[in-house]
Parts: sequence; C-alpha cells; structure tokens
Amino acid sequence: MNVSDNIRGAILAVCAFGIFSVADTVVKYESQFVPVSAVTAMITGAAALFIALYAVLKGEGRALVPVTPAFTLGRGALLASETAIIYYAFSAIPLTDVYVLTFLAPIFVSIFAIVGLGERPSPWVAAGVLLGFVGVLVAFRPGAMGFGLGHFAAAGSAMIFAVTLVMIRVAAPRESDLALVISPMVILAIGSSIFTALTAGFPAISAGETALLLLAGFCLFAGNLLIVRAYRVGAASFLAPFQYCLIFWGPLNGWLVFGASVELFTWIGAAIIIAAGLMVLRAERASA
Repeated sequence: MNVSDNIRGAILAVCAFGIFSVADTVVKYESQFVPVSAVTAMITGAAALFIALYAVLKGEGRALVPVTPAFTLGRGALLASETAIIYYAFSAIPLTDVYVLTFLAPIFVSIFAIVGLGERPSPWVAAGVLLGFVGVLVAFRPGAMGFGLGHFAAAGSAMIFAVTLVMIRVAAPRESDLALVISPMVILAIGSSIFTALTAGFPAISAGETALLLLAGFCLFAGNLLIVRAYRVGAASFLAPFQYCLIFWGPLNGWLVFGASVELFTWIGAAIIIAAGLMVLRAERASA
C-alpha cells in the first residue's frame, strides 16, 4: 500500500462523512414529525432503490448479489443495527451530542485494526488519533452533558460502526462494493418497515417531506459507496482520524437547520483536530 492509496482513501472518507451529515440532519429534522422507525424505513428504502438503479445503469446488476453471503449479510446486519441505533440517538439528543460520542469510532477502528488486522501504525499516527479525540473533548466538553439512553445509543453505535469499517478491510476482493453497500440498506428497510407497520404505522407525508427523505436516501447511498471504497484502498488506522471532520459538519448543520449556536470551544477543538489530521498526514509521508 502506498501513500497515494491512503491519501485517496482520506479524501473519499472526508467526502463520505460530509454526505452522511446531510442524511443525519434530515433524520433529526423529520423525526420531530414522523416516528423514527418510519423515517428509517423510508430513507433506507430510498437508498436501496438508488443503489439498485445505479447498478443497473452501470450494467452491474449482478454485482448486487453477494458472492460471500455469510460475510456480507452478517456485516450488513451489523451496519443495519448501527444505523437504527444512531437514528434513534439523532431523534433523542442534539446532533452535537451524538457526534461527540460517535467520534469514539476512530479510536475503536485503530484498536480493532491493530488487534484484528495486524496493522502497526507509527507512533505519530497513533498520537494523531488520540490528539483528535482530545480535540473533540475540548470542542464539546462531554463532561458537562447529562447522559441518557440516547447518549448510550450513540456510544454503542460508534463501536459497531468501527467493527463494520474494519470488516471492509478483510472482505474478499471478489466481493463488490455494491453488494457491501446494498445489504445493510435492504436489511434495515425491511426490518424497520415491519416494526413501523406493527406499531405506529406509516403516516401521510407531504411532497416536501418526500423530497427531503429522497435526498437523505441518496446521501446514504453515496456516503456508503464512498466509505466502502475509502476503506478498501486505505489503511484503517490511517483513515480513522478523518471521521473527526464531522466536527465541522455537525455544528454547521445544527446552526443552519436548528439554530444551534457554535461556541468558542468548538472552534478551539476544531483547530486541535486539524493539527491531528496534519500530524497523521505528515507521518504517513515520512514513512513512505
């Protein structure tokens, strides 16, 4: 693996997390009016349709069928559960609170990559991961938050998400990106649809709400496609710190959509996170 692979993976990861943040914001907004299970079913169902359409237009419809079904569907079930858990967190607590706790994922990724994949990041890369997490703590001061079920859900989702990212690195080379992306969407769409039908039921939605849900579904499709490709070309321990870019997207979307203010500590933490990312990049170039 060379530097260009890791840099390319980092660019893809940053784009993916920015796209994910749009879907997250729609979930947070729509869950004020629609049961979160219904929001989840509609968004993931739309994402699955976008993935299928993309595959057909590219003439790769057969790539949607996994060649390693046990592995791919198992990872899909894990990622589906992670998505359902974090969507609950978005409906229960502020966006910034969720992101504080999901920023544990890069730490988990690095640990899992070292233990499970045998990756040996340099001391500077490890320091960059830890420094990025310190920046998150400075930005959001989680010690001042009251913890509820939504906070525990966000923390749990971070661990599951980290496992699914590392699993990408051990996926069979012949397994297609499309199969890895569509599996969790189909599983979650079916599961959340059944749950919604048995509980609150699907409410009537306006044309505007439909457009928002379709936008979120497209973002879920695009973000998952980019993150799978990122972790297939780059080392997991190198890419892990770039999830911290959500510190910019979270406050920005919170301010634009919900009028949440951005405090000075957020920007101080952002500066620390930028330094951490530069540290990782410099260490990677120096080791080339």
